[in-house]
Amino acid sequence: MLRNAVVVHYAGVVPMLGLAMVFLWFRLTGVGVRDLCMQLVLTVVGYLRPRPDPTVENALRTAFTDLDRQLTALLGDRLPRDAPDE
Repeated sequence: MLRNAVVVHYAGVVPMLGLAMVFLWFRLTGVGVRDLCMQLVLTVVGYLRPRPDPTVENALRTAFTDLDRQLTALLGDRLPRDAPDE
């Protein structure tokens, strides 16, 4: 009968203990929980972000292609001085 005098529900204690150990481990290893959560949110939001407008994307690609072509024309096929000739 004395065995039933103290009733403890361990099912609620174990997850909280595990969570406390994870936070302690993060704290001891120098990982910021706030930074970790922000990185997680940015990762999820980045994957859920809709694709840009195709016309804007094509215009940017064209602009960078033109810039690359102009830079190649200005610089020519010069090799850096420390690069070996092939």
